[in-house]
Amino acid sequence: MPRSKNQRPATLEQAFGQVLLARREKKGFSQMDLAVSAGYSLRYMGDVERGAKSPTLRTMNDLATLLNVSLGTLIVEAEELLNGKPKPTKKSLHRPKGQ
Repeated sequence: MPRSKNQRPATLEQAFGQVLLARREKKGFSQMDLAVSAGYSLRYMGDVERGAKSPTLRTMNDLATLLNVSLGTLIVEAEELLNGKPKPTKKSLHRPKGQ
């Protein structure tokens, strides 16, 4: 049974796959576009997006580069998705002066 894109992931691999899928679609890339550009097979890309395969750091970095986003951003987004935490706003990332 296929997983819903909006279903909360059970594993970090699934969370990373959902983030990758969302970023890929936002850029307007097909799965084939990303696979060919990154030098990976279409089957492997599908497995990564479904969370069936755990990509290496090098693979994750290659994909982040192609999507024009930092590897750290992809990892943080996947972790937040897995833990159900909302993204912090930019204001919450900065301390007020004097603290």
